[in-house]
Amino acid sequence: MEVASPTNGANCGKRVWLITGCSSGLGHSIAVAALNRGDIVVATARDVCKLSSLAELGAQTRSLDVTWSEAEISQAIADFTLSTYGRIDVLVNNAGYILTGGVEECSRDEVQAVFNTNVFGQLNMIRAVLPLMRRHGSGIIANLGSIGGWYGTPGAGLYCATKACSSVLSEALRGEVAHLGIKVMAVEPGYTRTEFLAPNRRVRAGKIIEDLREGVDPTIKPLDAYDLKQPGDPDRAVQLIVEALTGRGLCAGLELPQRLLIGEDAYKIVRGRIEAHQSSWETWEGLSTTTNHDDVRTGS
Repeated sequence: MEVASPTNGANCGKRVWLITGCSSGLGHSIAVAALNRGDIVVATARDVCKLSSLAELGAQTRSLDVTWSEAEISQAIADFTLSTYGRIDVLVNNAGYILTGGVEECSRDEVQAVFNTNVFGQLNMIRAVLPLMRRHGSGIIANLGSIGGWYGTPGAGLYCATKACSSVLSEALRGEVAHLGIKVMAVEPGYTRTEFLAPNRRVRAGKIIEDLREGVDPTIKPLDAYDLKQPGDPDRAVQLIVEALTGRGLCAGLELPQRLLIGEDAYKIVRGRIEAHQSSWETWEGLSTTTNHDDVRTGS
């Protein structure tokens, strides 16, 4: 990937953001917040026509599908970011969607599609941007996970699995590039009042198994009623995300966490999961810790 020098010296003091999935939701709001702080934003989505409002605010809007080949993504980034600004300071991997349905109900194609966007799409962007960040010796990568990554919710297990992947991969990557001056963080919002749960934005597995209804319907049926009634305020969530990524405002002086939980409900859910696991670990500890070789257990 060829790296051009910034064409406008006046831009050197501004951060350059590259954000995926900006047509709606948190991606759109993060782009607006970064623009309001005077930074440069390259906002992307599969359909660039859905980014007109961001263009009016001053964002550079481009078509980008995170499931493109690595060569296509690298070339696109070189064409619409590096040729103009010469660098990317913040990558926000936001593109993603929710697949609902029981694990058995989700077909191979449906599972591959959601992993292609939610997991492999993030990896595609990371592989395209990291060489530039390494060359500059700085940069921040924020991968959008979810509170769902802490709990395999019946009826949304495949989505939760993608978000667990995102957070664990972020944690590994963080350790791999920290010495290069690059920071990595997983963002794990709770239930935030965006269009994410809108019926036309979530995907239901095409196959329905009657035997599984009792297990999956308690999750899937309430989604319509919960849509746009989530407790989290997206504006406040985005303010926290952007301040954390820039080290400004209330986040000034704080080290970027491995996982940024967002929302009172997120903390409640995670504490509940940890307590449940802790109880199980304690119940099984007496048996589970007897599996070492005898010479290891006795210290001989």
